Amino acid sequence: MPPSGEIPLAEGAVHHLRDVLRLAAGEEIIVVSGGVATRVRLTEVGERIAGERLEDLPVRGLPRVTLAQGLAKGDKMDDVVRQATEVGISRVVPFAADRSVVRLDAAKAVARTDRWRRVAAEAAQQSQRADIPQVHDIVAADALPDVLAGSVVLVCWEEATGAEGIAEAIARLAPSAGTDVAVVVGPEGGLTQREVGLLESAGALTVTLGATVLRTETAGVVASALAVHARGGLGARRG
Repeated sequence: MPPSGEIPLAEGAVHHLRDVLRLAAGEEIIVVSGGVATRVRLTEVGERIAGERLEDLPVRGLPRVTLAQGLAKGDKMDDVVRQATEVGISRVVPFAADRSVVRLDAAKAVARTDRWRRVAAEAAQQSQRADIPQVHDIVAADALPDVLAGSVVLVCWEEATGAEGIAEAIARLAPSAGTDVAVVVGPEGGLTQREVGLLESAGALTVTLGATVLRTETAGVVASALAVHARGGLGARRG
């Protein structure tokens, strides 16, 4: 960002800073733009947000973890994208599962994906990430093996009795920090045996998130957090 003047903020960030956090001129914030985190002292908080640049800060890289999330009803996907971005996911792949209630035509799929990309951008700014996670176009469940190729793929399936926990599986299968990991979470009705078999045939492993059955929007965020933590992201020392 320039030494002073209007601050480049994601859509919705002005409202968040002005009306939710109620920041005022003279206070300092961290602004992330173009992969750089900058400490800024605010000089104007109104219709626009302006400030003066104080210093650039070191940014710690995040592990490469993909969340493949089955399409869910209502605004649940917004919440999943937002919170998965906050915990440090690097990519979100929304997919139409056999049991997904939501069915989108081409125009609605494009509009919904554009909205999720805006949500990810706003969440990245709010959580002071130096990058914005990629939100992939919506794909069919049958396309997941190709879309997730090159990653260690872990399928979070409540019917996987006796399966490894997600952190244990990552430690065993992806010990290198450079290994990409992808976690797959089904929609409200869960994944079908057909979908799980398809992924397993491509080398995926079924894992468990614990003893309780989680809602899809909860499972997506929990799986993301556990995977990012297991790769050394969430919960690590800052700086």
